[in-house]
Amino acid sequence: MQSLLGRYERIVLPFNCPFAIPTPNHHQKPHRAPPDLPLELWLEIFQFATYVHRSVTIKPLDPFTLKRTSTNAMGANTPALAMRTKLALVMVSKSWRQVAVQMLYEHVVIRSPTRADAILRALESSNHNTDSPIDKSRYGQRTRHIEIYTYSRGTASLQYLKTLFRIFQLCPNLRVLSGTWIHPLPLDFLNCISRLYGHSLQGLYWNEQRPQEVADFCTLAAPEYLASFRTLRVLDLRHFVGVDLSKRDKSAPRHSLPLVEELIVSTHTRSLAMASALSLPSLRNVTMKTPISGVPDLHQISIFLQVHGHSLITVDLPSPSPDSEPEPDSSLSRRTAHHVNPDVFLQPDVCPNLTSLTFPITSPPLSPYVHKALRRIGIRGIRADGLYPDKPTTGKAHLLAITSTRYPNLELVQTVGFLVDADTDGLIKDIFIWWVEKFEKNGIDFLDGEGVLWAYTEPSAEEAMKEVRGSEISVLERKPEAKNEKEKGQSDNVRVLPTARTNSLMYLSSNPLVYAI
Repeated sequence: MQSLLGRYERIVLPFNCPFAIPTPNHHQKPHRAPPDLPLELWLEIFQFATYVHRSVTIKPLDPFTLKRTSTNAMGANTPALAMRTKLALVMVSKSWRQVAVQMLYEHVVIRSPTRADAILRALESSNHNTDSPIDKSRYGQRTRHIEIYTYSRGTASLQYLKTLFRIFQLCPNLRVLSGTWIHPLPLDFLNCISRLYGHSLQGLYWNEQRPQEVADFCTLAAPEYLASFRTLRVLDLRHFVGVDLSKRDKSAPRHSLPLVEELIVSTHTRSLAMASALSLPSLRNVTMKTPISGVPDLHQISIFLQVHGHSLITVDLPSPSPDSEPEPDSSLSRRTAHHVNPDVFLQPDVCPNLTSLTFPITSPPLSPYVHKALRRIGIRGIRADGLYPDKPTTGKAHLLAITSTRYPNLELVQTVGFLVDADTDGLIKDIFIWWVEKFEKNGIDFLDGEGVLWAYTEPSAEEAMKEVRGSEISVLERKPEAKNEKEKGQSDNVRVLPTARTNSLMYLSSNPLVYAI
């Protein structure tokens, strides 16, 4: 019947364009419903799709974490993109909303009094019933990280602090608290925070530095306040100011934080002084940040290592940067800024249990200290032009200073953040393999930021008969068998080049400095 009507229209209206009248496409396949998975699996999928490291924890990322070349057109996930995804998930269906709404309030960022009031209304409206206590908020039960800023107008008022305190009461399961305070805080507000979270908080970032910092500026945050959080695992003091400890009795016992394993400090005097005033028996990992401006307080660093040096296992020295800007170390201001010398941690009997050390390529050259416990060395900010053996660069100086004589138990040297496969230098693969073979003579693995061990392989008889196609290199991946117990515990991501390029071999063979090294 439908076909007869279509023929009749073409006969009666021969000049009518069939595309002028939109007709539904009956052949279009219906949209497939999402698979029927348990809600627990959907929660895992949603958390993976919206994961942002600094939203979940303030613990620094391990510098030896393998880095991959991004193939995502949208780039890396950010808090803004993750929030947009979460907002879209709660609008799909009732079942998805039930799962995704708990992620919506896991990380709460408060930037202004207006936003604080809106968050407070949302938390209070989620009470199970109006007669329940204030700490029974259904959304507040999901909150794990609260991040506070005081740059907006009105954040210095007492009403703003009262609103924050009411939000704290609605979030009894908080695990991470990040606060940036540019206004003086009353002592009662500090006491309220310690009473609420003293026995549950696991991560604390306390930033008290003002935009125009005064040298004699002090706050009411004392070692007693930090020591009230007995369950802390991660403590970030890089922007901590606190009270003036120079006027305190140095013979008094130190306040203890028995569970802190991760400590983030800066080279500011106040930050190091507060960290030295605390007893941290479980401390293992230290990240020491260096600002662009200023000179590191070497005397205070020495005092810090006298107190905590014997317990340190991992030390990370990021490239000098303002606040928490990401790598790489490429700008001139970062390269010319004052650095913390890695030798401070390698001196005899300073950090005898140190097994992992990471430092920027722009650091001063290493001194010939012998450290028998060191097993891993990471170098940040390295570039392709700094790996050429015939060029007098800081990268070459650092790599030549790393020998099995100085570090007899060293197993790994890694270029943190530098990916050979992503670099545009035409000779970098062969130059990198040259360093790999050099370190291999000392029993040390030399990996790039992707965790790849680059190597050559002998061509087969069939491949030897084929014509060499210009300078093109084909990269093969294989997983070789471990040759000894040391290799079994390491990454088996090995990329093998069939042969070195002709121009690469000519470059390496025509430079006597290369063979002299």
